[in-house]
Amino acid sequence: AAYTLELPPELVKRKLHPTFHVSLLREYVETDDSKFPDRRLDDVLSLGEETFEKTVNEIVGYQWAAGKPVFLVNWSDGLTTQEHYQTVAHLQAFDDF
Repeated sequence: AAYTLELPPELVKRKLHPTFHVSLLREYVETDDSKFPDRRLDDVLSLGEETFEKTVNEIVGYQWAAGKPVFLVNWSDGLTTQEHYQTVAHLQAFDDF
């Protein structure tokens, strides 16, 4: 129930995965220039190119993996990732933990 699409070069360059579940696909309807004047593909594609600096909110826990501690880090963008000691040892959040 998945299809692999041939994506335009602009999307391939952004490393968008070409395989989608059928529930995410819709029939293509060409844009009506009278309803959306001056719309350019470059403007739409550049929306995600802003870079934001992520910071560590806090270290929320840890677990052991292969005999070493792996820390659960909550970032300012809302994600929580697993990070090794070397990544977090110098952070104030590590001292607070």
